[in-house]
Amino acid sequence: MPKRKRDSKGRFLKKGTRTKRSKSAGPKKKKRKMPKRSRDGSLTGGTGDVSPQWMSFFVTQSAADTTTTATQAIPVQRMPLSGKAQVMEALKVSIVMPNFGAIASAAEAVDNFSLFLSTTSFGTTATTWSEPRVFAGEVRSNTGAFTAAGTYSNYERNMVEQDLTDGAGHGVLIATDNIFAQLSSSGTGLTSTARIKILYRWKNVSLQEYIGIVQSQQ
Repeated sequence: MPKRKRDSKGRFLKKGTRTKRSKSAGPKKKKRKMPKRSRDGSLTGGTGDVSPQWMSFFVTQSAADTTTTATQAIPVQRMPLSGKAQVMEALKVSIVMPNFGAIASAAEAVDNFSLFLSTTSFGTTATTWSEPRVFAGEVRSNTGAFTAAGTYSNYERNMVEQDLTDGAGHGVLIATDNIFAQLSSSGTGLTSTARIKILYRWKNVSLQEYIGIVQSQQ
């Protein structure tokens, strides 16, 4: 006959009753938990957003060889999100610069184009790359002459791409409501257009960081 189990005081237990685990038996083994999936955002530099978007716009000069600024609104949610604010994180800029006109001068001629993207408007006053509120741009010139002795001209590729990240996935944060594109030229004799595409995604930052970015970009 099978022996009946006894409790810690030596009393017989009823059938089907389990005995308590004694302290001498050692601690109960814990179930091994599977490691949680990392959510540190290393794929996106901490933004957690893996779906970048394109923003496309252009700027056309008001007249030949003038300085003209175009405004592009940023479709961003400005209401606080759990103590945070949403800003644009610019990752890459693609620019198609205008074409230079034909060289028709017997003397050496120099044509210039400059395009700058900034977080504030400079209107018809030409800005420069050294301006801290400019975050992307392209400057180019074309030198040539047309004479009986010969013709020469430099050639430059019209499309240019600029990577705005730091190599670890972090882009340039833009906390303003608009982006401004300023196109300037001299010597071309043309009314020209530059086209811009910005690859971006949204990022939520603390309100303190948001206020600091806005103050530096306006």
